[in-house]
Amino acid sequence: MRTAMVRAAHVLTPTVTRYWISPPPGGERLPVAVPGRHVTLRVGPRVKTFTVVAADEDGYELAIRNRHQGDRRDHLSPRLHVGAPVRVSAPSGRFTAEHSAPFTHFLAAGVGVNPVLAVLDGGRLRGWRLVYVDRGAAEFPFLGRLRELAREQDGTVVTLDTETEGRPDWAEVVTAIPVGAVIGVCGPPAMVAAVRAAVDEVPGARQLITDGPAGGTADMPRAVEVECVKTGVTFEAAQHQPLLDALNRNGVAVPSSCRQGICGTCEVEVRAGRIDHRDEVLTDEEKAESGYMLPCVSKSIGRRLVLNV
Repeated sequence: MRTAMVRAAHVLTPTVTRYWISPPPGGERLPVAVPGRHVTLRVGPRVKTFTVVAADEDGYELAIRNRHQGDRRDHLSPRLHVGAPVRVSAPSGRFTAEHSAPFTHFLAAGVGVNPVLAVLDGGRLRGWRLVYVDRGAAEFPFLGRLRELAREQDGTVVTLDTETEGRPDWAEVVTAIPVGAVIGVCGPPAMVAAVRAAVDEVPGARQLITDGPAGGTADMPRAVEVECVKTGVTFEAAQHQPLLDALNRNGVAVPSSCRQGICGTCEVEVRAGRIDHRDEVLTDEEKAESGYMLPCVSKSIGRRLVLNV
């Protein structure tokens, strides 16, 4: 990783801020980045990966979501102020404006829209359609720019607010996409996995290109014994269903909202067990530690899980 600093910051939505990351005065230039690629930031002890929204010889522009403002475990935002030192990795990834796929449809959730914006900004595509999912009417970063691109490129942007409309039925969304379409999917791993499952189940061939790992349960146990410390409840949960639903069915009330691993409302403490994290709330470091999980989307890797609920 190379040394860098926050050159500027601009609030986009109540939970998303745009940051410009540049070398410090007299420092070495950052590696050349193509918009849509990823970089990993280390800010103090925190480590997390983000999409490059724009880049030039002075550095990178990143759009970062923080839903834990004021929380003791507030992730990166409190440390990301103008002038703050950071460490940044070399860019990687292939979901960029240079991608060769003739995309016709995009499905994006939260800041997963950033790579889609990079592809569309390349100006190569025409007649595309984007289904854009987020939580709250004041969210949807870059929506204005996406609508502007839609006007220029004969595209269509459809927004779905999970706060008022609930989470999408991805099978229904995929069914509405014509057979033979090339679909670009960007979002939390749980959302990508749900779309992949829908594409596999809905009749007709559609090509799916993702911005990251899809996740899955093939190498996991079919059921998990879940012990809840605070409530004294122990039960068996099937892996093909959300753990959040199993908790609520067994009398363990866990608040939730987006149910897509975006908002962080259902976060619970893990006392024992290894987790397949599929959210976009926890940092990479927190996921490695598996001290917390979002049961709406994440899964247990082992046969036993102990939660502090």
